[in-house]
Amino acid sequence: MVSREMLEVIESITDFPLDVPGQRRHYERVWRAVPVDEDIRSEPADLGGIGGARSEWVWTGEQASDACFMYFHGGGYVCGEPWMWRQFNGTLSRASGMRCLAFGYRLAPEYPFPTAVADSFAAYRWLLNSGVSPQEIVLTGDSAGGALVLAVLVELREKGLPLPAGGVVMSPWTDLELRGESMTPATNDPLTTEESAGSMARLYLDDQDPRSPLASVLYADLTELPPVHVEAGTRDVLYSDSARLVEKLTEAGNNVRFHSVPGAIHSYPALAGGTPEAAEAIDRMADFMITITGRASSVPHE
Repeated sequence: MVSREMLEVIESITDFPLDVPGQRRHYERVWRAVPVDEDIRSEPADLGGIGGARSEWVWTGEQASDACFMYFHGGGYVCGEPWMWRQFNGTLSRASGMRCLAFGYRLAPEYPFPTAVADSFAAYRWLLNSGVSPQEIVLTGDSAGGALVLAVLVELREKGLPLPAGGVVMSPWTDLELRGESMTPATNDPLTTEESAGSMARLYLDDQDPRSPLASVLYADLTELPPVHVEAGTRDVLYSDSARLVEKLTEAGNNVRFHSVPGAIHSYPALAGGTPEAAEAIDRMADFMITITGRASSVPHE
């Protein structure tokens, strides 16, 4: 059963504009209202000109490990900046004991596909070149950012480059053709509609093939990837993107863990902070990240 707190989040959601300036103003307004815990710290991350919006390091207290997670934010490839996910990234940093590099890739329509993939790939290479071991890196992301996690993993495998310890994705947008069974008004998604998703897909693709494997990772070769953890809520028009991704990852012989939450909304661990569903998801993701980076099996969670 959905928690009271989740229902309150759902009731607070307002209609999402379809024009790009309106979408970006809406994102700014919503995320400015999210309080950040006092123990969460951040500072700019200088990646030597890679990406668009300013990337940042996020951490809490004394990090006991050099391990870190990269975060690729959501926003349909059109909206969002790293600072907007600071509270979420700080909370996941606290739970996992890992620092976060929240990366700002360039956005569509100014920079269409494959810019976001190329930027994210370059950012991972930058982190490797800075001296962090690949086995101490976890790629994480929500929605469009979740798809970027998979696209980067595929590119790394194709190029024979060191793969990270694994990936954690929330409500990944894996099919820009929007062919999933959950892509229907019957899903009762308060955040996303087929119309809004289609608008963002067109802006990102800029008349390119929606079945390109790095745009819609459902059509990619998903063999020989590191472990992946997937979180998805059933009240999300992109829910079937997650379910089909898990099926393909499993068929390809990968180690994949899937947690489906009935009634939870799109990207609920990040977008519904403060709910029991989000807190439990963060604990699951943190334990997965700790395990695949070869550290203790669990950490104290507040």
